[in-house]
Amino acid sequence: MNIRLDLDIPLKYTADLCVVGAGPGGIAAAVTAARRGHHVLLVESSALPGGLSTASLVPMFMSFTDGEHFLCDGFGREIIYGLNASGRSEIDHEKLKLLYEKLLAESGAEVLYYSRLATVRKEDGRIAQAVFAGPSGLFAVEATQFIDGTGDGTLAVLAGSPFDLGTPEGGELMPASLLSLWTGYDYDKYLLGPAHNHRDPEMLRLLEEAYRKGELSQEDYHHTGIFPVTEVSAAANIGHVYQVDPTDEKALSDAVRHNRVLLGEYERFYRKYIPGFERARIIATGSVLGVRESRRVRGAYTLTLQDYLNRASFEDEIGRYNFPIDIHPSRGKAGIEAHKRQFASTHFAKGESYGIPYRILLPQNQTNLLTCGRCVSTERPVYASLRVIPACYITGQAAGLAASLALEHHISPNDISRTELRSELLKLGAFFH
Repeated sequence: MNIRLDLDIPLKYTADLCVVGAGPGGIAAAVTAARRGHHVLLVESSALPGGLSTASLVPMFMSFTDGEHFLCDGFGREIIYGLNASGRSEIDHEKLKLLYEKLLAESGAEVLYYSRLATVRKEDGRIAQAVFAGPSGLFAVEATQFIDGTGDGTLAVLAGSPFDLGTPEGGELMPASLLSLWTGYDYDKYLLGPAHNHRDPEMLRLLEEAYRKGELSQEDYHHTGIFPVTEVSAAANIGHVYQVDPTDEKALSDAVRHNRVLLGEYERFYRKYIPGFERARIIATGSVLGVRESRRVRGAYTLTLQDYLNRASFEDEIGRYNFPIDIHPSRGKAGIEAHKRQFASTHFAKGESYGIPYRILLPQNQTNLLTCGRCVSTERPVYASLRVIPACYITGQAAGLAASLALEHHISPNDISRTELRSELLKLGAFFH
């Protein structure tokens, strides 16, 4: 039986712009808008900034250049070179948290942790308030403009935008992973060994042997490997839990518990089979599950596989990107071999990239809402490229600037001048054709 509660929800915060979700896209949006003098409130459900780039222990940035151009220039350059002066791709998660919070503080953006989105209130077709659950109970945030940086498209969907999830045929989803932090290894010895990831036949042989012996309870050959992130620790992107619905709290809860069990098996596997890891230990796991696939909110345009393959350009282009189509496979050796073929066949040559149109940030049925990060409007194969951290910086920066222009001209983000948007993005350093 459903019980309806009529609650008096207090209005606790007002802002020009409310950004929901402090992942890479949400932070880029908040900083960009706040630097233009707008009162920005960034609301996050956890107690740290960065989303998967910090909370999930993702070990490195994916492509941020095409070999000729810095694709996530502007905010992305501040992060990548602010974290590593040499521009390396490794992520020191504690340093990254501090860097995010430094840029947020300097921009003047207000940050609110421990606050999970619960619902929205709409008036005359626009979002009037977003309602959150925090330690103080339910409370409302009122803003002129909103940005969905949740990664799951939660704000847009609660506000009534249509979305897609998984494959068109049956909703199959990419597996998720609980990433882990390791210490006590000899990395030089490891590099001299024959087994590092799923590109090495020896790693595939060892994974199969361990599974046949019952040492690994799950047959899984998509094995990305382990990467140093500090002088004394390495992050492992290994192990999958399959067909996890990221919009269902029970599915996520079951998945994260199951993945912790799997990581214990992988720790024993590495100690037994992988040179250099004889005394290695897992010292931490991600505070949130590394979800690779969630909702794709339908927008004014959907970026297609054909656009990707054509290296398309757009009149309303806000940036360009080039990461291969990285759809993590289901179980079995056939799956990993198909993945490797697709990943290799969609790898762009030096200087190549595809355009990202502004329209994919404009969710249907909304007048004062933008999306950024992985929930923007794409077909599934393009989603598998655009979901990674540097691409989120691109869409986040553009969303924050677009919301700013809407505020400055007292119009909807749907109606801002694309020419002005692109001109202002160029001033920030954005790259597009």
